Formats: sequence, C-alpha cells, structure tokens
Amino acid sequence: MRGLARFGARLAVWLGVLCACATVAATPAFAEVGEPSLAEADAAIVLDAAGHVLYGRNVDEQFVPASITKLMTAVCALDSGIPLDEQITLRAVDFPDEPAAQKANLPEGATISFGDLLRVMLVYSANDCAVMVGEAVSGSEAAFVDVMNAKAAELGLTETHYANTHGLEREGHLTSARDQAELGRYALLNYPLIAQAVDMPSVTVNVGGQDYTFETTDALLGSYPGAMGIKTGQVESGVTFLGAVRQENATLYSCVLGCDTSEGRFADTRALWDWAYGAYEHETVASPAIAAARFRYPLRFGWDIAATSPDEVVALAWPDFGRLATDVKMAPETSAFFGGERVGAALWTQDDRTLAACGYEARGLVGDASASHDPVYETLILRGLPGIPGLPVRV
Repeated sequence: MRGLARFGARLAVWLGVLCACATVAATPAFAEVGEPSLAEADAAIVLDAAGHVLYGRNVDEQFVPASITKLMTAVCALDSGIPLDEQITLRAVDFPDEPAAQKANLPEGATISFGDLLRVMLVYSANDCAVMVGEAVSGSEAAFVDVMNAKAAELGLTETHYANTHGLEREGHLTSARDQAELGRYALLNYPLIAQAVDMPSVTVNVGGQDYTFETTDALLGSYPGAMGIKTGQVESGVTFLGAVRQENATLYSCVLGCDTSEGRFADTRALWDWAYGAYEHETVASPAIAAARFRYPLRFGWDIAATSPDEVVALAWPDFGRLATDVKMAPETSAFFGGERVGAALWTQDDRTLAACGYEARGLVGDASASHDPVYETLILRGLPGIPGLPVRV
C-alpha cells in the first residue's frame, strides 16, 4: 500500500490535479501448469519477486549449502557497518582437511579494501577471503558464525545453521532450498553491493600495486538471458546453486541442492527458469490501440481525445494466483486536452506482485466514423496527432 501511495503522489505531480481513481480487474484464460523436468536436484524451488512459491521439491529438507554460505557471510559483513574502503591486511589461510579448497591466495601482508575482499569472495568463491571477512568483522571466524546464525534466526530461516563462513563441509552446517531462495531474494533487494557483485563475470582488484583478476564460478551469467547470478557451491556430498533471473518484468529466485555435478546444477536451474517463464501468461494490458479514457478536445468538431499508452505493455501473470488487479489514476472526465499531455497512469498487480505499469497520454482523436473531417482536424493529423476513429475504450 505504501508503494501505491507513492505512485499516486507522483501522478498528482504529473497532472497537477486531484486524480479520480478506478479499480478494475481482468481474468485471463490460464492454461494448466505442469512441472519442470529436473535431472539431479534432490531439492529445488522457484520464487517470484513477491516470495510466492511457483514450484518446490523437498523445499524444507536439510542439505549442505556449500559455498552458497558466502551469501550470508556477505550480508552479515555489510550489516556490520565497516566502511567498504577500510583496508584489511591479508593473511594466509589454510584448509588442511580440504587441500583443494578454492582460495584467492592474495599476497600475505598486503592490504585490500573491505569491499574488494567481499567482491572476490562472492565472484570467485574464495574460501580464504570468507575467513578473513569474518575475522575483520568479529575478530574470529567462530564469533562471526554466531552473527550469521543470529541473522538466520532473524530472517526466519528455520532450517539453516552455519558452522563456518565459507561452506566447506562441517557437522551441522545445513540449510534448505526454501531458506536459501528467501535469503537470495532478501540479499538482492537490500544490499546493492551483493546484487552488483554476483552479477559480475569477473572482478579485478589492485593489491600491492598489482592487479589480480578473478573469474566468476557462475556458468549461467552471460549464457542465460536475464541471469543475475547469486552463488554456486560444491562439496563432496552435494553440488548447489542459488540463482536469480529477470525477464519481461518478472524476477525469479531459484535454488537447487543435492545435485551430483556442476553441469547438472546449471541444467536443472535452466529447466526451472524455462518452465516458469513458459508457464507465465502474457497479457497485453495497454497499447497505443487501447484507449483507457476519453476527454474533451477543446476545438471539438465532434471529436474527443483518447488517453492511450505510447507503447505496448505486457504483463506476465502466474496461472494459479488469480485475477489481475488494475489501479488506474486518471484526470477528471471533464478535463480537456489538445494532445501530448500526460493524463494518467496504471499499475497492474497480482497477489502483491507488480506486473506492469504505464503512463497514459492524450494521443489520438476519437469520434464516430460518420463525423466530418474538419480542416482543423486534418491539420492536426499533419502535425503528428493521430486520428483513431472508433477506437475501443478498455473498461
């Protein structure tokens, strides 16, 4: 409701008048929604931008998160308030039980900004950087893990418990697909540095006067339209991926846990995204050919002027979530416009998710087909104001 209030306030500025409101709803003809075909994931989920579950499999069962863990590490690090330009002294971090653990291996004793340390951790999934992030914030990794678990409890992630900052396998280090998808949605909506970093194909940092470049571990970035990253994970007992994607004004958050291979987690994520976008219904809710209202044309001559969207607007509606609600704010019916003025706007929603929005302009003359074409009307046509005889009005 606060969003709609801000929307209405902006519209009042556009019009300079008190807007008249009308709420209408349309019920699209929805098709049956099947299920995605997954090859490896033991647990999987897809959420929309409002947090609605579009599909789920074993969403509350516990699995190892692997390096998805680093998303919570970044969230808690940013919550700490440490300035992003604060210099952190690098040290060597070893993992004796996991000699193959991925590390950035930046030069010991040199310094790096706190923000760059976070970016290398997120983009390259550097385990040594995750340890140093925790130490920089809380003095020790163990103390920082307490902060991570407190944050999980605050966010209602009931199936999540952290034992380290990086995600290498430890007893009791577990999560669920639902918890991680919700965390991904929360992180991208509230932490600009995280949203920017996880969408980077690579990151270059300068340490000790030398540049170091690290490539992303996310194979979907740049290969799947609209992919926005988030985090990969891989340990012996399971391969994981937490992802986000945006197409046609619809954002999805997905998580797959318990996969067997790196390729399998990406293939299952593609299958989830393809299924979801294939299931959405495309509704044309506004276009230059649909008049939302008619107003007086000051020169009259038997014609009104229509309020239309300058572009076609398509909303992606989910089949199981019911009717589309349209909130229209339009200038009073008694208004008169010559053409080109902003006269109103509309917002389409479905179960709290914003589907689309548009502004309406006085764009075309409307009248009966038998109306005489006055020379003034012809002059307006030549000046670029379209005539739309018999244009239908959407109600």
